[in-house]
Amino acid sequence: MESQKIWLALTSVVLLILVVLGAVQADQRLQKNDRVLRSQDVLQEAVPPFMEAGLREGLKRARLQIVPSPPGDEHADTQYVFSSPMLIGVDTDSEGIEQSGMVKATMAQLARTFGADNLKVVKLNRKDLRREIMEGELDFVVSDAAFYSEMEVIAGISGVASLWPSTTSDPKEAVGSVFFTRDDSGIDSVEQLKGHRVAFSTPTSFAGSLIAQRDLFMRGLVPEVILNKPLYVGDNEEKIYEAVMSGDVAAGVLPACRIESMIDEQKVSLNHLKFLNLRRGGPVMCSHSTELYPSYYFSVTRGTDQALTKAVSAALFVMPTFGRGADWGFPVSNRTVHDLFFDLKIGPYEHLAQWSFDRFMREQSDYFFVLVLGVMLILAYAFLVSVMVRHRTKQLRKALAERSRIEKQMTASREHIANLERTGIVGQMSTMIAHELKQPLGAITNFANGLLRRSKRGNLDPKMLNEVLAEIVDQGTRASEIVNRVRAYAKRQTPELKIADMSVSIERAIETFKRSRRTDALIRKAIPPYLWSEVDSWEIELAILNLLKNAGDALEGRINPEISVRVFAEDRYWRVEVKDNGALITQEQVDAFMKPLVTTKANGMGLGLSIISSIAERHHGRLVAMPNPSGGMIFGLDIPRAELAANKTTLD
Repeated sequence: MESQKIWLALTSVVLLILVVLGAVQADQRLQKNDRVLRSQDVLQEAVPPFMEAGLREGLKRARLQIVPSPPGDEHADTQYVFSSPMLIGVDTDSEGIEQSGMVKATMAQLARTFGADNLKVVKLNRKDLRREIMEGELDFVVSDAAFYSEMEVIAGISGVASLWPSTTSDPKEAVGSVFFTRDDSGIDSVEQLKGHRVAFSTPTSFAGSLIAQRDLFMRGLVPEVILNKPLYVGDNEEKIYEAVMSGDVAAGVLPACRIESMIDEQKVSLNHLKFLNLRRGGPVMCSHSTELYPSYYFSVTRGTDQALTKAVSAALFVMPTFGRGADWGFPVSNRTVHDLFFDLKIGPYEHLAQWSFDRFMREQSDYFFVLVLGVMLILAYAFLVSVMVRHRTKQLRKALAERSRIEKQMTASREHIANLERTGIVGQMSTMIAHELKQPLGAITNFANGLLRRSKRGNLDPKMLNEVLAEIVDQGTRASEIVNRVRAYAKRQTPELKIADMSVSIERAIETFKRSRRTDALIRKAIPPYLWSEVDSWEIELAILNLLKNAGDALEGRINPEISVRVFAEDRYWRVEVKDNGALITQEQVDAFMKPLVTTKANGMGLGLSIISSIAERHHGRLVAMPNPSGGMIFGLDIPRAELAANKTTLD
């Protein structure tokens, strides 16, 4: 019966494969015929409609003939002969292009080099400028990185130079955006802007809108969702600041460095202002919340005279700085701008946001049929597996039984190791506890002897008697607590973790280690107060004491031995670092030391570091080790910091 089912399944799969192959072949024939019918259309799409006209008009545009200076006359200027003035288009929609003074300085340099009569500047909005470029009317274009990158794909323009602003050390990272809000808004991050209104300059503004939207996208947020009816105020960026300060919007977006400029111009104030998700470091020397992008580009259009392009490039590269130190340099990569367009599905990648079944089938038809075939094969395989699974039941049950047996053995082994570790903890604690018991027992003995002497002399003061007896009771209580702690560990009772100042435990461990006179090494320490953590103070003291003992043992016989103990903040942990200047050691040796039951001591059990690791794990921390480049070892005990409303301290 089962064999009949298998043959039936195989027959069905073969028939389905034949049907799918027939469909694929038919689709390929249709596509072949369609490609023949659409060959002319494809040719037209491959060649942009502006290209031929642009090249044709380029023959009518400015041509440059360079007449070198006469031989022997080094002071004579090079003569430039133009057939007609070169045409330079300026994108007036590019942010701050007029206010920066860049256009004025650049045109002055070109006028000095080639003559004002050979230069014609056309200032157009983005729509008209795009049309002029497509029709082949312009020789050069000055715009921001967004418009340049779009026309690079659509119209084939090329970068001649990139602006190197004085506010950055890397022209590839010159432009960004900053999110800001009122300090009493209750908003502390960009993620909290969901459901709130945000003010922008214009929807197409590069640094005033698009960069901020891509930042939201890269944070896993959907700009259309998080931005609830955004407010667009136009080119007047002061209105964005006013809208935020008045409470009309929850937050605003401005180009990076713009707020600093407005403050310098005394147009705004930092009072009651708060920036969101500021990025530290990087080449830009002002506040920014987003990634950084190139600034302005000086580009050349298709069909522009080659000699003219070279001459203009040379003039730009040697022009003096302008503004606060900006100048033109070699064109930089605009890959990040294309990434922005791609992520937001705008500009040259706007078509990616439009989905149609016809386009999907034309672009993915081969993959679609392969996917269908794959699904059918998977279904057939699943059917065969379902038939065979009953024959595997016995084997699986046997395997599960064997696995259960192995797990029981592993559990027993882990319990054995745990018992060894617990024994090691008690043994390690006994030394510390024996020392700690000396103090209360010694105090009790001294107080009792004093009372006995006074009693024999008959000058026993009742008040003094009460004080001494009270002190004896306190010392006895302390000794009892020490004994109870040993009994608790022996019974494997886990002490409760409590909020405490970890610096106290560290200092006690250091003092205990010093009094043990285990080594004559110099101990340096840098331990700030108020290291609040949720800990068991005894276990922390034990862990630090074990690290100090290991360091002391490693320094035996060394010249000028030294141990340093310091505490600093590491992410969300307090890191207690114990470092010695022992012999040079490799990372492989460090990794071996960290394994349980591995020791270099003649009488050691190899449990010291394992115990410390167990303590760290119980405190939700970790123990790390690394070789000291100058010799010796560096151990780091990471304990999570406690967030307290009061007594909150940071070492960042």
